[in-house]
Amino acid sequence: MIIKSVQNKIFKDALSLQNKKLRDKNGFFFVEGKKQIYEIPKNRTIKQIFISEKYKSGVTDFKNVITLSNRLFSKMSATKSPQGIMAVVEKKHYAVEEIFKNSGLFIILENIQDPGNLGTIIRSADAFGAKAVFVSKGSADIYSDKTIRATMGSIFHLPIIDNIDIENTLNSMKKEKISVFAASLKGKKYLNNIKFPNKSAFVIGNEANGLRSETENSADTLIKIYMPGNAESLNAATAASIIMYEAAKSR
Repeated sequence: MIIKSVQNKIFKDALSLQNKKLRDKNGFFFVEGKKQIYEIPKNRTIKQIFISEKYKSGVTDFKNVITLSNRLFSKMSATKSPQGIMAVVEKKHYAVEEIFKNSGLFIILENIQDPGNLGTIIRSADAFGAKAVFVSKGSADIYSDKTIRATMGSIFHLPIIDNIDIENTLNSMKKEKISVFAASLKGKKYLNNIKFPNKSAFVIGNEANGLRSETENSADTLIKIYMPGNAESLNAATAASIIMYEAAKSR
């Protein structure tokens, strides 16, 4: 059976997940593309798999496979050249208190606005062994299609906690003896000269404005990246990746 009508309830319910408020309400989000879908852990609930009528392979491993007409699939897809397969996946919630008990590197993002930057930072956090990424209120949506694509599947590899209050999160980290470093042009210490403790957190700020002064004041140490060239600053995702690389190397 191929769903061809835009009035079909299954199609309409799935299409509603393009809206952030409805994603938040329903607790599900879209993942598009075969590679990303195969990154979904076995213990995550996949509500549905949607394929286009011209899609030929890769569905034998899944249940609840629904075929859409090519026209309807294009309406559901967020890309100009759809790959022909999408999944509706359940969001996962994490016990923050348990995460803080781990040794390792934690990433805190304040007001990151670009979903591509957000997804790239999550991917880098996965690559460099971060234990979790915390995303503040007012940041880009971690479940938007652009963010998901930019993570290249890494969103499924480590805890991502969104809509956090920065001040409360930093206070909780300090209670767990996590050293908090903030990336700032005001920093007096260079990143490559620091030996990071076993439990360390890095705060990365907004692309245009950096960190709020309140956040900088809450950090234990302000750090900056050594830049011998002429550029005054780096893209947020680039800066975050360098910080995570140096932290992983020093530990």
